[in-house]
Amino acid sequence: MPHYLSNEESAIKAVQASLKRLRTSYVDLLLVYGTHEVISIAHQIRLLEMLTEKGYTRYIGVGNFKIKELKEAMENTKKYDIVANQIAYSVINKRIEKDLIPFAIKNNILILACSPLEKGSIVRHPILIKIASNYNKTPVQIALNFIISRPYVVAITKTEQKNHAVEIKNAMGWRLQASDIELLEHM
Repeated sequence: MPHYLSNEESAIKAVQASLKRLRTSYVDLLLVYGTHEVISIAHQIRLLEMLTEKGYTRYIGVGNFKIKELKEAMENTKKYDIVANQIAYSVINKRIEKDLIPFAIKNNILILACSPLEKGSIVRHPILIKIASNYNKTPVQIALNFIISRPYVVAITKTEQKNHAVEIKNAMGWRLQASDIELLEHM
């Protein structure tokens, strides 16, 4: 969270606590999630770069940044690039397709699609149910396959059950037909 990036000591303490909970000495990607009304984006990026220099992470990113904020973050990097932006994106919620995804692609920024299953509500969507029956898949698998078919997009899902993890895994290794992708694009 951005408030942990108020100063160097706070940033180091927060990342060390996270690494301890994760039982690791570093993470591949460290994000600042959201902006702060007092702490500037420039300051937050400077501290993310400091944490990278100290070996706590390999890459830096942001979360829930719109284009204006993303541009500001990119303009304030000195040594490291912003490699990812975690933001809500699903087969139902496509608000970022018009401008943010093209901007991300142009700037080599990965979109980490959070809430790609809309808290489970996609399982009842009639179009997803119909398409799923054609593939012998579930609506979850159709929704995830659609998201991962997009350029520069990775889906982030949550699961606490083994059978759900298997269902998510089976969203990979195959592709929706172009006609179904087009149908979902216009949904």
